Amino acid sequence: MSSGRKNRVIISCVTFETAKITDPALFYQATHVHLIWYAKDPKSESGKIYREFYERVCEIIREQSPFEVEVKEHIEKVYDFTDMLRTVLSIIQTERKESPQSDIYVNISAGTSEYAAAAAIASMMVPGTIPFSVGTEEWTVPEMTIRDIYYEGDKPVGLTKKAKEPYLMPYYPIDIPEEHLVRALRILEERNKNKLPVTNTKMIAALKCGGLWFRGQMVIGDGERNANIGRSEAVYYQRDFIDKWIKNEWILKNDLTKKYEVTDAGKRILDTFYV
Repeated sequence: MSSGRKNRVIISCVTFETAKITDPALFYQATHVHLIWYAKDPKSESGKIYREFYERVCEIIREQSPFEVEVKEHIEKVYDFTDMLRTVLSIIQTERKESPQSDIYVNISAGTSEYAAAAAIASMMVPGTIPFSVGTEEWTVPEMTIRDIYYEGDKPVGLTKKAKEPYLMPYYPIDIPEEHLVRALRILEERNKNKLPVTNTKMIAALKCGGLWFRGQMVIGDGERNANIGRSEAVYYQRDFIDKWIKNEWILKNDLTKKYEVTDAGKRILDTFYV
């Protein structure tokens, strides 16, 4: 790319959707689009259909984007979770290595369920990667024909009439945030909301009262009055909490107030864990 525009990368899986892939690429003004698709037998009728959907997605992106877009094809088994995790993770890591400042978006709303699960996990493994989903505003199938497609006689069946045997997904552990870090972050957020001071002294006292301070003796009773905060404790607070919050991108320092504030990522953590 020679336009000087910041790289905006989108990763999607193509099966039987077009708009859920092309519309986000246009919305985010993508410079690089990675499309993953697969046909077990490219010469079969179903294989030709998969190819046609992939080619149509490429066509729409190139025709409708006001900017030059580099489309990269990845032919991988979209129904294999391990293959999808490896593929998506490899794309993210390669893009991040080649252009560290790129915005990388991962579309989890189209493609197979194996791709969606793997893509979501891969996104969480590389900091700064943004998974997204997109809903349907308008269906191609008129409401009156839904019964013809999803029903067999007067019985609802869906698109699948008979399923294969279930198989277990490989397990990839992802660390849950440490409880004391999340609970301590919640104290910082609550103090900021209530316009209470969040200086080292006040925060350490509040952490001690909350049973979240593991250095030395905990304060019993009114921590605000009884706290005796030494220089070493301020260092511990920096190392044990602030540095880790910053590393996790849970807090940022406000340039105006010089106070640490919880980021959107940090608020999502608070909404999800140890509520």
